[in-house]
Amino acid sequence: MQSIIKHLWLSTWPKLAVAFFGIAVYFFAVNFPEDAQGLLVNIAAGLISIPVIFLAYDLWNEKSHRRVNENAYHYAENEMGQIMLEMKRHMEELIYGYCVYFDSDDLIVDDSDFSNHVVRMKETSKILHDEEGEPYQLKYQMADYDEDESEDLYEIDKSEIVPVMADARYLGYQIVDWGIDDLVENLSELLKNYFVMKRLDDNESSVIVHLLESAKMLQVFMKRTGDNLFLPSDLRVTGFLCKVSETPRIQGELSLYSLFYSDTGEHISSEKLQAPLAGNALSSNHPYEQLLDEKLLGCVDKKLLMTVYVVNPDQYVILGDLITEILACIGDWRNTNAGGVVTDYEYGRIKSL
Repeated sequence: MQSIIKHLWLSTWPKLAVAFFGIAVYFFAVNFPEDAQGLLVNIAAGLISIPVIFLAYDLWNEKSHRRVNENAYHYAENEMGQIMLEMKRHMEELIYGYCVYFDSDDLIVDDSDFSNHVVRMKETSKILHDEEGEPYQLKYQMADYDEDESEDLYEIDKSEIVPVMADARYLGYQIVDWGIDDLVENLSELLKNYFVMKRLDDNESSVIVHLLESAKMLQVFMKRTGDNLFLPSDLRVTGFLCKVSETPRIQGELSLYSLFYSDTGEHISSEKLQAPLAGNALSSNHPYEQLLDEKLLGCVDKKLLMTVYVVNPDQYVILGDLITEILACIGDWRNTNAGGVVTDYEYGRIKSL
C-alpha cells in the first residue's frame, strides 16, 4: 500500500502543484484593478482546470486501457512473476540449505551427535501412493491442516538472517552449480521486451529495475568470492541419497543426478517395520525414498555432492544484506497490481510469491 501511495504521489504532484499555483494566483488577483483582475482570474482558472482535467484523464485512461487489455497485462505481469518465483527459490536455498526441500514442519533434524546429523521426515509428510498409484501426503488429508501457517520468508530482516545462515548446512549437490546468471539474463531480456514493459505500470517497472540491480550485485559477489563463499566441513548428514543415471563416457557429457530423501528405518522399531504399509512406505527390505530434486551435471564425484558445506563466516553480513535486498524487491512486487499469485508453468500450478 505504501508503494502504491508513493507512486500515486509522484505521478500526480506536478499537476497538483500547478493547480495550487492557480488557486494562489486567483486569491492574489482579488487585490488588483478590475481589468487586471479579470485577466488574472482567467489565467488562474486555466491553471486550475487544465491540470485537473489531465489528471482525471490519465487516471481514467490507465484504468480503461488496462481493462481492455486485461489478458495482455496478466501475461506481462506473470512473465515477471515467473522470474520473481525462481529468484525466491534461489534465496530460500541460500537461507535454509538442505532444509529447503522440506516444509518447515515436515522435518526433524537429530543433531545429538555433533559430527553426524540425522534428517528424518515426519510420516504425515512422506509422499505415499494409494491403490490406484496416485501420490498423496497424509498431512493434506487432516482437517486441522492450515497451509497458510508456514513462515513468511519476507518477514526475515537483516538482523535475523545471519543467525539463520549460521545454522544452515548445504549439500555439495546444491552448490556445485549454484548461480543466478540465467535469471539475471532473463530479467535483462524481459526489460528489453517492449510488449511486456509497455503493459507494466511505473511502480512495477521500478521494482523490476531495483530487482535487477540487486541481482547483479549478488551475481558479482558470488563470482568475486568463488570457492571462498562455501567451506567444506567434517559434518555428515544421514537421510540423503544421490543417484546418477549413468556415468558420462565422453568428457563434457551431462548425466542426470537425482537427490533423494532416504530413510533406512534404523530409528524405527522392528514391530513397525514388519507392519504392512501402503505405496512406497518404509519396509525392512525396501527403505523409503522420496525424490527431492534432479539436475543435469557433468562428471562429478557423488561423495563430493554429499559433502556438507557451511557459509564462510566472513561473508555472512554481505551475503545477508544482498539476500534481504532481493527479498524486499519481491515483497514490493506482491504489493503492486501484479499481486502475489503466479502461474508456475514449470510445476503446472498456481503459486503464491
